[in-house]
Amino acid sequence: MTVTRRRAVQGGLAALALPSAAVAQEGSLRIVVPFAAGSGTDNAARVFGEAVRLATGRTVMVDDKPGGGTTIGSLDVSRAKPDGTTVLFTTGGHTTNAVLNRKLPYDSIEGFTPLMLLTRSQGFGLIVGGGSRFKTLQEFLAAARAEPGKLTYGSSGIGNTTHVVGELFCRSAQVQLTHVPYKSTPIADAMTGTIDCFFVSPSLIMQYLKADKLRALGVSSAQRIALLPDVPTFGEFGIEADIPGWSGFWGPPRLPPALVDSLFQTLSRGAREKSFETYARDNGSEVVCLPPPEFKAYVVSEIERYRRVLPPLGIQVD
Repeated sequence: MTVTRRRAVQGGLAALALPSAAVAQEGSLRIVVPFAAGSGTDNAARVFGEAVRLATGRTVMVDDKPGGGTTIGSLDVSRAKPDGTTVLFTTGGHTTNAVLNRKLPYDSIEGFTPLMLLTRSQGFGLIVGGGSRFKTLQEFLAAARAEPGKLTYGSSGIGNTTHVVGELFCRSAQVQLTHVPYKSTPIADAMTGTIDCFFVSPSLIMQYLKADKLRALGVSSAQRIALLPDVPTFGEFGIEADIPGWSGFWGPPRLPPALVDSLFQTLSRGAREKSFETYARDNGSEVVCLPPPEFKAYVVSEIERYRRVLPPLGIQVD
């Protein structure tokens, strides 16, 4: 056997001996988004996926699986092989589902492997279409109180955080709005006036706000948002309806520690890529890159908080 051939064979054997984490690192990565294409979460996932590609050279595919209040996409990942090629990109609805949906086909914590808390955002906004007759929150509240139940608000599904914020808003503002659940963020129907408003983190729709296709009447955060300085807080009207907005990544259950570490490093590199940092900043989100143990602890604490907050709202998930 020649030296060249011997080295080639040795190299091939060495490649076969590589740990699965290294192999997965070189393979493609599927990011499952439990929201529809074109939604704010989908847009964020695509920007992030490109950032991962730029930072690591790894091929990334965004796979939208909307419906069931995010349970369809989440179930897909919960049942996926723990080989480091599939991750779930989701938001705070993951925690509200854990409390409200007793028929979840997975455990919101043990049914996944926590990977990284990616971003935190500054609360939620009450959003109307760019052509809406409502120019201010004061006008909206006056109309809602004059005709209880006539105005509608959309959410990303029953029990989703966008639904929870809507009910908290109605309860605190003492108004009646008719809830219209969707499979994803109802951007198009708000633009056309099919629904009167919806609640969402402004960070997920900033491009539409800047283009005047949508309008924010108020925000749930304690202070006004820097990117929307003219938009009042709910608190300025005596309304309390703030819950944290966040996005993060989960892997399938029983993901080996080596793959957890590999994926955390991959995701962290994407998060620190300049293109994504710029996107997050321009949309009012804070990139945090919280590692797996801290991410899990945060979600567990959020679930416990919702066990106290949600029952009085009377939200029922079939």
